[in-house]
Amino acid sequence: MGLSTATPLWATPGLLLALVLHPTLGLHRDYCVLGAGPAGLQMAYFLQQAGRDHVVFERHAGPGSFFARYPRHRKLISINKRHTGKANAEFNLRHDWNSLLSHDPRLLFKHYSRAYFPDAGDMMRYLRDFADRLRLNVLYNTTITHVTLDKDRQAWNGHYFVLTDQRGQTHRCSVLLVATGLSVPNQVNFPGSEYVEGYDSVSIDPADFEGQNVLILGRGNSAFETAENILGVTNFIHMLSRSRVRLSWATHYVGDLSSLRLASGGAFSKKYPLIKASYESKGSRGLFVLGTASHSVDYRKSAGGFIHGFRYTVRAVHRLLEQRHHGVAWPFTEFPITQLTNSILRRVNEASGLYQMFSVLADVILLKENATSFEYLEEFPMQMLAQLETLTGRQARHGLFVINLEYGKNFSGPDKDVFFQDRSVGHMRDAWQSNFLHPVVYYYRHLPTEQEVRFRPADWLLPRPSAIHHVVEDFLTDWTAPVGHILPLRRFLENCLATDLRHFYAESCFLFALTRQKLPPSCQQGYLRQQGLVGTEHLRRHGVESGLLRDYAATGQPPSPQGPARQPPLAGLGVQPLDNKKLEL
Repeated sequence: MGLSTATPLWATPGLLLALVLHPTLGLHRDYCVLGAGPAGLQMAYFLQQAGRDHVVFERHAGPGSFFARYPRHRKLISINKRHTGKANAEFNLRHDWNSLLSHDPRLLFKHYSRAYFPDAGDMMRYLRDFADRLRLNVLYNTTITHVTLDKDRQAWNGHYFVLTDQRGQTHRCSVLLVATGLSVPNQVNFPGSEYVEGYDSVSIDPADFEGQNVLILGRGNSAFETAENILGVTNFIHMLSRSRVRLSWATHYVGDLSSLRLASGGAFSKKYPLIKASYESKGSRGLFVLGTASHSVDYRKSAGGFIHGFRYTVRAVHRLLEQRHHGVAWPFTEFPITQLTNSILRRVNEASGLYQMFSVLADVILLKENATSFEYLEEFPMQMLAQLETLTGRQARHGLFVINLEYGKNFSGPDKDVFFQDRSVGHMRDAWQSNFLHPVVYYYRHLPTEQEVRFRPADWLLPRPSAIHHVVEDFLTDWTAPVGHILPLRRFLENCLATDLRHFYAESCFLFALTRQKLPPSCQQGYLRQQGLVGTEHLRRHGVESGLLRDYAATGQPPSPQGPARQPPLAGLGVQPLDNKKLEL
């Protein structure tokens, strides 16, 4: 035994995993998390909530050690928008790029800083409180120096991960979750490069550059952060790079240069590990990469390398693990088919995971037999759609919808002007040409195969669907216009299902029963079960004002149970309308 190979399990500097046939024993954990940064703490929270056996290893004395040094000038570029004008907590996370997900409302970053671009020290304080208040199981001052594999047919993944710390103690883990971030500086090699100061070591005291000419290699956030710090004391600052400046407001990629021109560690290497769309290593089953290092899945496309993005991808990984190892199906909610339109509208108007991880995480609607009801699954990795039944434990036998937020193909790019004339699309008939972020609904009669996903058309996120619908763009990402947004979406859904999703009064249902072979779902679920509309104060006042009902409140007489004021409830109102005073078209 003891046979070792030098085969790395992923191609990235830093922690090197080697394949070893090793009989060693040690303390066993089902889940081992490397790193107590934001991603590691987020995964620890989900594992703790599920009651799973786990531990987090952190080499420093506290969580979030990256922020003790970076960014060098201490100001983050992740926004902390404390006020949005809305009380919806899920919606507010769209504009909170620093909070982790938890059940404790005290652990929102807005309670730790009032600054729009907060200080890195506030992030350290927040992460420490997150770990302490939630009592997360973190072993501090523990450095994992070596990781090997121990083959075992009885293990979940056919092997255990054997971790050795600096004290020589071994820890055996069924699943290894790496959340160590990226901390390998770029290395330059040219004549005289030995005299170059790196971002991680250059002085942050402007006095050290007073009256000097300075050359900065690079035009990213770190380069401009450094330049801004010494701008007032130098003679000249020259900036050189291999590519043009990419502004984040133009590319909508948060890793590009922000208007604030401050650092996010952009000088570090972008040599990401090779992982699947499920964030599992391509070289070793049971090894998952979380946080910044998982950004290879959506590099330069979405926000998976940043807190406001990977807090959702970490949750998706946890849900995948729950199904794989514990038989816990992906969370879902079942609704009657009459709530289909409202369910989609609520998510695209409120959900933060869809908004932050656009084109990566998507909601999936699984239709039940005869399309009488549906199951709603949130934030599934859309590139894993072909494996949905295996990964979620749900069945897609009767068709499905995939709801995603996307930018148009002409929205951004190195040589594109985001302010070009007639860029905005305002009419629903041109919704497919929308350039700004907007909902796209894919309809499939059958679950796509892996081959269809792999060989999908160029520039398509998913295989060609049976039908597709673009909701016309809105600059405020408010898709609630009755005619421009709701009506086209409902008609699209009705065409796919060959049914009528509107709600009808009993009189209309009675007429339909006499004249149609197939009744609308609302009639089947309401009228035919001797049920009508829910009695509300708004409907009562409307009935009184129209003369259909007597105003018993004004006369002081109780309504007769046999009289016209009787208002039986309507079945299946699992999702309330976005605004009860708005009538659905």
